[in-house]
Amino acid sequence: MAGTTVKDVTALVQEELAEVNRCVEEALLPDRPELRALLGHVSGFRGKQLRPALNLLVAKALGGLCSHHIKVGAILEMIHTATLVHDDILDGALIRRKLASLHSVYGHEVSVLVGDYIYARAFQMSVDLPDPRCSRLLSEVTRVICQGEVTQMLHRFDLGFGEEQYFQVIYEKTAILYGAAAELGAYYAGANENRVKEFRAFGDALGMAFQIIDDILDVAGEEDVVGKSLGTDLNKGKLTLPLIHLYGSLNTQARREFEDMFRDGSREGRQAMIMDRFDLQPGIDYAQAKADFYLERALEVLSKVSGESAIEGRAARSANEESTPRACEALEGLRILADFVLKRSS
Repeated sequence: MAGTTVKDVTALVQEELAEVNRCVEEALLPDRPELRALLGHVSGFRGKQLRPALNLLVAKALGGLCSHHIKVGAILEMIHTATLVHDDILDGALIRRKLASLHSVYGHEVSVLVGDYIYARAFQMSVDLPDPRCSRLLSEVTRVICQGEVTQMLHRFDLGFGEEQYFQVIYEKTAILYGAAAELGAYYAGANENRVKEFRAFGDALGMAFQIIDDILDVAGEEDVVGKSLGTDLNKGKLTLPLIHLYGSLNTQARREFEDMFRDGSREGRQAMIMDRFDLQPGIDYAQAKADFYLERALEVLSKVSGESAIEGRAARSANEESTPRACEALEGLRILADFVLKRSS
């Protein structure tokens, strides 16, 4: 699947994603004219939409896609968008999806409130679903996301921050929302709880790989390709996996030199100083291997599900003869999604 693109990922759910986008646009129609420009600016941050795509593909793989998945997809996308608005403030990022970040145009105070507004609207939508599974799960997910961000912020410039803490933080910051997307896709497709847990495990592993690749791109990507400010983690004193591995491999003298650059370099120049002095490639290779590991774990789950005939949702129960080939296509779509996460450059 070399050269997998976002279009390859979303091709099987293109129509449904268009409905998700319409749902998001309707949900974010402002009550006050003052909000129109702000929410219009944020709408430009909508990018790959992997979380709603994951939700929809799981539903199709189970033969149980229904209208609830459109609303859940919109809620997932809104929660993700709100995190982007807040992340850009925390990271001091000036670019998002090749656009100016919201805070760089409107200031921090307004941007924090816009992020909060989007969160609130998402949860308002979630309580309109016929049962509380979505609202309960995503309220817990949002709490954990905030917890992960706080933990990472409190460990800025902490060279004792190790791999175990790193993996816990990226699960809380990123993977948990992927896991929730897959879980809700299975649940609202009518799957049994064992199958729901299996797809949750797939989403969790996918999200772990996604964040590791994101952290690799932050130190090795090209800003014009990635479409957002890079180097923000290192410049803000956040240790990600490539840097954790690099630091752990250094001798005593090199460690002292690294520590001086990491803690005392100017915010804008810290990454350049470290990259000029140290070879980050071994750390990048190590992080890539960890991303490979999580993708293999995700694909193992998917193979197990495929082998046990995942098609057990509403459509299958109603003996829809077309559900089997469509479900197989969706399962292949999930494999394509995994391939994209591993090989993406943006």
